[in-house]
Formats: sequence, C-alpha cells, structure tokens
Amino acid sequence: MTWRQYLFRIAEETARGYGWVSLLPSWRFGVPLGLMTLLIDPWSGLHGLAGGLIAWHAGELAGAGEEERPICVFNGLLVGLFIGQVWTSGFGSAGMVAMGGVLSGWLTVVLGRLAWTLVQMPVLSLPFTLVVMLTGAAGGSLSALQHRPYVAPVALFGDAVDRFLSAFGNFYFSSEPLAGLCVLTVLLLASRYYVAIALLGYGTAQLWLQSMGAAPEHLAGTAWGTNAVLAAMLVGGLFARPSGSTALLAALTAGIAAWLSLALGRILAPSHLLPYSAPFVAASWLVLYAAVRNARLTTAFNLLLPDLPERSHERARISMGRVGSPASVPLAAPFLGTWTILQGFAGAHTHRGSWRHALDFIITRDGQSFINQGSALADFLCYGQPVLSPVHGQVWRVVNDVPDNPPGTVNAAANWGNCVVIRLADGKWVVLAHLIPGSVAVTPGDWLKPGDYLGTCGNSGRSPQPHIHLHVQSGDDPGAPTVPFHLASVLVAETGSPASYLLAATPNEGATVSPASAGDIRPFYLLAGRGIRYTVTRDGAPAADWSLHCEVDRSGRLMLVSSAGARCLAESTWATFSCHERSGTSDPCFDLWLLACGFTPASGEVDHWREEFTPARLLPGGSAPWSARLLWPFAAFAVSVHRRHWDDEAQAWQQEAEHRQRLFGVTRRTSALLVPEFGCTHLEGEVGSVRYVLEAASTFQQADVGVPAWEEPIGGHISLRRLV
Repeated sequence: MTWRQYLFRIAEETARGYGWVSLLPSWRFGVPLGLMTLLIDPWSGLHGLAGGLIAWHAGELAGAGEEERPICVFNGLLVGLFIGQVWTSGFGSAGMVAMGGVLSGWLTVVLGRLAWTLVQMPVLSLPFTLVVMLTGAAGGSLSALQHRPYVAPVALFGDAVDRFLSAFGNFYFSSEPLAGLCVLTVLLLASRYYVAIALLGYGTAQLWLQSMGAAPEHLAGTAWGTNAVLAAMLVGGLFARPSGSTALLAALTAGIAAWLSLALGRILAPSHLLPYSAPFVAASWLVLYAAVRNARLTTAFNLLLPDLPERSHERARISMGRVGSPASVPLAAPFLGTWTILQGFAGAHTHRGSWRHALDFIITRDGQSFINQGSALADFLCYGQPVLSPVHGQVWRVVNDVPDNPPGTVNAAANWGNCVVIRLADGKWVVLAHLIPGSVAVTPGDWLKPGDYLGTCGNSGRSPQPHIHLHVQSGDDPGAPTVPFHLASVLVAETGSPASYLLAATPNEGATVSPASAGDIRPFYLLAGRGIRYTVTRDGAPAADWSLHCEVDRSGRLMLVSSAGARCLAESTWATFSCHERSGTSDPCFDLWLLACGFTPASGEVDHWREEFTPARLLPGGSAPWSARLLWPFAAFAVSVHRRHWDDEAQAWQQEAEHRQRLFGVTRRTSALLVPEFGCTHLEGEVGSVRYVLEAASTFQQADVGVPAWEEPIGGHISLRRLV
C-alpha cells in the first residue's frame, strides 16, 4: 500500500466515524458533519479530530478490521469533543485527548469483540462512556487542566424547538441549536424515516417524563433527549426494516433510555459524573437482545448489515417478492410435470390448527383426478408417479409398510401412512406422506439433494384418494406443529388465470403447479474479474464505451461494477440471475441494464414473469428517481412485466420488459438480447427522451495473481442486430 492509499484510507474511515456518530453508515455524510464540528466550535472540533485519529491508530495497533476502525474513530472523536468542550486548550487537554483516544480505540476492539461473542450485540458508544467517565473523574485531580467558562447557546427558534435541536447537537457535544439544525439537515438528506423515528422517540420520551412529573433540575445535564433520539433511531431505523412493530419498539426504547437517563443521573450526581450515552447503550441492548430472539420479530432486524432504513425496506421488499418471507422455508416442487393443489394452507379438511401449513398435490385432467370409474387406485392419474426430494437434507425417519387404502377410505390409525422425514440444517423437518408401501427408496442417514427419488405417490394413511402430502414441521416426529414454507421457482396457474412464474409461491386450492426446470439463461456469467465491454449510442450518436465486470466484495459476495463506478450485488443460481442493492455513482446505462436483466429466470420454460418491487430509483430520467426518495415509501417501487421468446434468427433469447411506477405513471421499456455463453449482448432503452443502444463489443478478464488479463471480440461469434 502506497502512502497516498494509506492516507486515503485514514481519511475515508475517519469520515465514516463522524457519520456513525449520527448512525449514518457512509463517509459522505460524515464529511459535512465533521466540518460542522470544526466550524461551530473550532477548538472542540480539533480535539475531536485528534481523538478520532489517535483512536484509529490505536485500533489499527490492536488489530481492528476495516469495519472496526471507523467505530474506533467514532468513540475516540466523542472523547476528544468532550475534552474540548470541558477544558481549555493546552498541554493538559492535549495529553488527555491522547490518553482518551488510545483507550477508546483499544476498548472499542476489546469490548466490541467481547460484546459480540457474549451477547451478540454491537459495542456502540460504550467505550466512549467508560473513557469519558474516567476522564471526568481524573480531570478534577489534574492541575494542568483548566475548565472552559460556560457560554449559553444562542437562541434560534424558542425554548421548546431549541431544546429539541440541542438533542441532535449533543450528538457531537454541542448544545448550540445551530449544530442540531445542521445534524438534522444531514439526517433529513440521508433518510426522512430517520427524522420521523427521531421525532417519535423524542416525543415519546418527553411525554413519559412530563406525565410522570420528572423534576427539570434532575433532568438537566442528563442528555435524556439525545439518548432517547439515538435509541429510537438505532432500534427502529439502523438495525430494523421500517414497520409498525419496529416503530413501536423504537418508541419503547426511547422511553426506556429517558428513564435510565433520569435514574443514572441521580445515581451518578454525588460523584459529579453524568450518564453520557450509557442510557442509550443499555436501552438499545435490552430491546434488541429481546427482539432478535423473538421468533415473530427476529426477521425484522439485521444486526450484521446495518443500513439506512429506506435501503433496509427496499432490501426486505425485494427479498419478500423474490424469495419469500425469511420465516418461510423454501422447497422445490416434489414432483415432475403439472399437479393441482387438492388442499392448501389452512385447508377445510385436515390442514387446520397446528397442521395448517401443508399442501396436498394431485394430477387432474379436465378437472378430474381419475379415469374410468375411479374405483381402482390405478385409475388415479397421480398414483405411482415419482415423489422427489424438495430439499438438501438428511433422511431422518422412514415408514414403508402401511398398506394403501381403497379409494374413498382412510386409515386414521396410521395418519401419515408411508412417509419420509428429512432433517434440514436449520433444525426443521420436511415430511412427504401417503406413499405406496414398499416404494420408499431411501433409508435413514442418506443425504439428499432436490430432485432425488424418494418413492411413489400412493394412498396410505389418512388419504381418501392418492396424493402427495408436503409440510415442514418444528419436530422430528410426524405430526409435530407445522411451520410456514413456500415452493421455489415454479409455474403457477391460479383458477381461471394463465400460468405465471413465481420464485416464491404458496398456491391456493385448485391452482396448478409445475416446477420450472433448471436452465442456463444468463445475462451475465458471474466469474471474478470477468466482464463485457459495450459500445453505446445515444439517439444514434456514438457515446463513450461502457463496461460491466464482476468483483468480489469484502464479505465474499459477488458484485457487478460498471466502468462509471455504479455497483450492485449479484447472485446466479439454478433458478435465477438476480441483482439487488444498487449503490455507487449515477449511471443510466447501469440502471437500464438492471431494469432489463436484473431479475432473469434461468429456465427456458419461463416466457413471462412479473416483479412487484423494482426500485423506482432505477428508472432513469424523469420524475421517478426523485419522487422515489421524496415520497418514500409510496413511490419507492415500480412494477415490471417481462416477456421473452427464442429468436431463431439471432440464436438468442429476446427479453422485453415494461417498468411502471404506479403513483405517477412513469413508464420505461427495455429490450435485451441474451446469447448463450455470452450473456446480454444488445440492450435498448430510454433515459428521459434519449434512446440508448448498447452493443456488446468484447468480453474480457481482468488480471489477478496467477490469472492473466485477456480481451476477446464478440462480433465474430454471433450476429448482432437491432431489436424492434
């Protein structure tokens, strides 16, 4: 690493530390907030900057990783800001900043790892609180330190509004309403939801304290408002996807933080100490620890990937639309061909109560499940058909000796009949029941993958007609309570509607279901360093070339990165090619590419599909991007309708789509050509009133250790043409 790269890394991570003080996970927000501390109170701001830089180096010395060092900066700069506010500048304050910066950096690493190991909670500002209490206690015994005279903050809007703004200014140890206004402005630019949840937290805490008759003199100096606002933003915003339940938890956390501020303020008063951010840390830990261990709430929180609430909301809605609820287990269809749902979730017959999450499948022809008179088992269309494993797992239990019932009768004594119980890696069990006796071809201990043969469809157990029963349960004994699941990558036709492709489906009774076979239709082949270079025209005029390549991020995830610096996460499975979490610079070519190809089923059986949660910010040009931000969540998404067919002339898949933002009716159309072995070689779309055409010119490989760079023209291999 060169010295310039080293300095750039320090600068970026220091800016991220300033952003983290306001729970903003980006250096772009940290820069104006850092400048604010330097402009409003230069001496205090310089102390904070020095404390942050010292903490960064202390964390580096202690082996802090890339994600830990900005947290070291965050705690160190708060210590420095505190020292700059309390004592006048001089040798004594400089020495205290140096000591406080080192301690806060080391404590961030040590306590952070202990907190995550022991209780799986982030360290937050706990190191700052400990160091600043020690600093305050020691400061009274050091003659080199001189207290700064108190200067009352300048009034701006009146007592009530100024107190509210000071709660934000106190993030950076400034009670000036102007500082709070600066912080609030940056928060408003970053996330409107943050500001809403902050107002909710502050109002809840104030209402609680006033209703309980809290003495103003006892609240003075406790920073109850700051603790309440931070606690609400953290629990309801940074670590949670926006919802009614997380907003209520945010309000509860704010109330707890305010109560702890009052209590700890009284406890620490005899020692001439303040609670600082201890109420915020304690309240946040308490609520988060309880919430993430509650089965009904845990999927609403994400401690590993904190982000702005709008981005968390987008990620959650895309995930729900594409892969189903995180609390639902994905299963492949356990059969071949097209089957009909005999009984769905919460069905009228046996799928009730604790067994409500279950599906029964039969085969029908012209609305009938049998031929002839249906008096023999062999008359039923699904009888004897293969039953396949829907999951990766281990065979846990097998029953293979229960006789089949004559049509119309049941064996209630052996409810599940012949069945296979499969253990999943997450501790759940999948049950497939009512198989033909003697047909089960697996034994306990066998390892399975989706599509492996299990046995044949029969009529054993509580089964009046041959069918496959499928459910997921919480225990290993057949009959344990069921849990939600969904079918992955299937073609579903609800009663009276044409078949549609769904990556996550819980079909209703009467719907027909068929698995979408694995395929290899890819707009991009995800290999680290591999890329495609395109020539670009805008309204027929040549523009600069544009390229797309694959990188591996710090977490080991694959990312698509454009030559303009735009990026997104990408996944490629047997079922789909999928992109999400668009970030980086503005790039209309990248947005068009994502609209056209960002969600592409791999199976050739899929000729049309619909996506309800396309981020409207991807619709380039016009009002969609700014309205998606200003009118979130009402204008946050667009609906995309895709169609494709095989083009014999081009020997490629032609894929067309219409993307419509419902609130304003903004519509964009894209058209792409997907060539086997190469991916998307031709793309057309509009940005505002300008028509873009991208033609693939070459594929390339970026150099890496042991991997030489190369670039190969595409034009000689395929026939490229303009799409109509």
